Amino acid sequence: MTMFHNRARFGLAALAMLVTSVVPADLALAHKPLKTKELVFDKTKGYILVRLGPAKGAAPVVAFARLDPYTGKIIGDGVLNALSKKEYNAASAGGGNLLSTDGKTSLYVIPVNPGKWVITGTGMTIYSLGTYGFEVKEGETVNIGTILTGREDGKSEIPEIAAAKLSQDLVDFGTMMNIVMTDAMLLKPAGESDPTPPELASFNVRKAELIADIRFDNVYRGLVNRALGLPPMQHNAAIAAATAPPPGQVKPATATSAPSGPIKPAAEIVDATAPSSVATPQ
Repeated sequence: MTMFHNRARFGLAALAMLVTSVVPADLALAHKPLKTKELVFDKTKGYILVRLGPAKGAAPVVAFARLDPYTGKIIGDGVLNALSKKEYNAASAGGGNLLSTDGKTSLYVIPVNPGKWVITGTGMTIYSLGTYGFEVKEGETVNIGTILTGREDGKSEIPEIAAAKLSQDLVDFGTMMNIVMTDAMLLKPAGESDPTPPELASFNVRKAELIADIRFDNVYRGLVNRALGLPPMQHNAAIAAATAPPPGQVKPATATSAPSGPIKPAAEIVDATAPSSVATPQ
């Protein structure tokens, strides 16, 4: 029995390492944020400006990918776009290449190819069930706002993320929680009064027009989730209607309230001349 249990523990540990390594391996070759000394504006590229938090909790790496304008799918199916840093079709933010921090969030700027972009994942979690997108044009920097993340274990100091708690059996899964513990992502759009960092004065910064509820194939093979702030999916809406409180009672607040700022329908992320739309789940 001892040998069996040792083998079982070894097998489970190997599985945990495999699952943990899938997404970071794909992100390893995505294009990274610029360091302060690398801030040279390239007018043939576009740039993503984003704040990540909470800083004190060492927020996980956030991944972005460019969409094919004709198919609406991630370019290279999440593989070709990560094979070479020269492609600029995959990007990630996080770690030490930050421009500045206010103690709560960290600011990053990443050079990318112009086009339609989506937030694909944070850490081990892929938001293929619903995420946010935006357009990056040549010679400009889009400020997409602040991305707050946290594990769905109910312990986050951010109320919306704490409310997105998994069932207790998954929270208590133990040392192998990486296999089952998803992250929650809350996007707060950039405000009109958000100042442009002095070091980016020449980077032609504008506020991003966010496109809500974009879905895509889970080409990264990670744990799946849906970004906070999006309306319920169809089956969730049906459940919510069936469990609605009687008239006169107030329904408790949830973490699905929409973020402030202009949000476009998902269908608008692809040009009107394109043969298909990314709004359709794959």
